[in-house]
Amino acid sequence: MADFEVPGITLTDADRLILEGYKAMVEAIGQVFGTTCEVVLHSLEDLSHSVICIHNGERTGRRVGSPVTDKALNILKECGESGAAHSSVYFTQTALGHTMRSTTTVIKSTGGYPIGLLCINFDLSTPFNELAAQFMQPGTSAPDSEHFAIDFEDLVLTKVRKIEAQVKGDPAIPVRQKTHEIIVRLHDEGVFKLRKSVPRIAEILSVSRDVIYMHLRALKEAREHKA
Repeated sequence: MADFEVPGITLTDADRLILEGYKAMVEAIGQVFGTTCEVVLHSLEDLSHSVICIHNGERTGRRVGSPVTDKALNILKECGESGAAHSSVYFTQTALGHTMRSTTTVIKSTGGYPIGLLCINFDLSTPFNELAAQFMQPGTSAPDSEHFAIDFEDLVLTKVRKIEAQVKGDPAIPVRQKTHEIIVRLHDEGVFKLRKSVPRIAEILSVSRDVIYMHLRALKEAREHKA
């Protein structure tokens, strides 16, 4: 592989859009790990002010506009030389003496050149009671039931059976409307966006594909008329 140079680059509009999309990821990761974890998004356009988004910057004292670190530049160089997409887990220490368990991902453009870095720094010095408070399920909130499907068949069958049971168990829905209601709910949950979902759902519900399409057309017409 060619010698890798640390870039000081001018980003294209497309590059900036890619990095903009990562800002939501910064917030999402930050929400999962709470105050125990710092998440940092760097742009490689201006290394002196590379931080463009940060969650829990108080862990290291950084904020938007802070510069890139020497460690991040070393990782960028190493990943460029090895072709790796991210670093291995490494440990660093903050100025306050906190030990951080970290990993860094190199963000690339559609052209394959590096444009940014996503760094996740978990503070191992977090007191246990604070850590427990972050990860324990609040007593006032029941966990959502999420089915982690292993394949297409598992996903469709589980979703159809769940909605079918809800509809058939609801006495407020007339018997003659139950199939329509099942299809409406499947539509609203995005199941019909899956390729080849119509023939499989028709088979599960013991109806023809034409019946499925009929109800979908009726739903579309009703909503267009209502709009």
